[in-house]
Amino acid sequence: MTGAPKVILHGGVHKTATSHIQSKLARNSGHLAKRGVQYVHHRDLRKQFTVPLQANAYNAIGLDWSPKISDEELTDLTTAFFADLGAGGTDRMILSDENMAGHCGHCVKRGVLYRWRKKLILSFAQHIPFEVSEVHISIRNYADFFSAAYVEFLRSMQERWFIDEDQMKRQVLENMPNWHDLLKTVRTAFPNARLIVWRYEDFAALEAQVFAGLCGPEIDLNKLRDPKDINRRPTASGRAVEELLQLVARVGPETALAQRMDIQKKYARSKGFSRYDPWTETGAKPPFTHICARCFKHQE
Repeated sequence: MTGAPKVILHGGVHKTATSHIQSKLARNSGHLAKRGVQYVHHRDLRKQFTVPLQANAYNAIGLDWSPKISDEELTDLTTAFFADLGAGGTDRMILSDENMAGHCGHCVKRGVLYRWRKKLILSFAQHIPFEVSEVHISIRNYADFFSAAYVEFLRSMQERWFIDEDQMKRQVLENMPNWHDLLKTVRTAFPNARLIVWRYEDFAALEAQVFAGLCGPEIDLNKLRDPKDINRRPTASGRAVEELLQLVARVGPETALAQRMDIQKKYARSKGFSRYDPWTETGAKPPFTHICARCFKHQE
């Protein structure tokens, strides 16, 4: 390696096959490293970079967040993290974290796309000591994004934050989400980076192109192994969400949510149980994602 590595950032977002992309990159990290491409494992990036960075940001916003991490402590942590990464020398470095803009639970709570996105994305960019050459982001149509985010929210939320389905839908429709705002923030945070955006709905057709863009031209994609997905957790179906919400209505959030994992496993997504879709019956749903080609570069 001569000089700083070329940094490629995959910034999610949630529920857009990010786990699949990360799993495949992680499984092939040894193969990539031999060819000058370093995949920084997403768990390491999240634990040692994103989590302390966001704790610092939330404290600055005024939220009562733990742990408390000062600006000086954050600088020391992130500097040490990237110093260790750069010690071995590499030509291309891939970073991936769908939490760059925040958590999908934040979207559910307010019905907006990542309420704290500006503070979090700008801080994320500020603490990467190398210039980011490319930012890769997948987006999803609004109705399906919020449906999937709500399922994820129910899986991990605390009972005191419970939001029912009607409230979730009402907030989304009142705020009318717009991916342009998030992408403009990314453009501001990484002004010299090429921004590559694709729709999750097109991922099956674009998968090879997505990995080619992340890994670079020197990597033979035919030699990349698919992730094993041995420990992949079951995804709750529409029936699972229905059963859980009915239980909440009968016994309250605290008692019902204690049983959510059992319900999710019993009614996991399968041929017999389809995905969760809260929009079909009412006919009211957010519009499909549209991205202006004049504003952003995409993979076609």
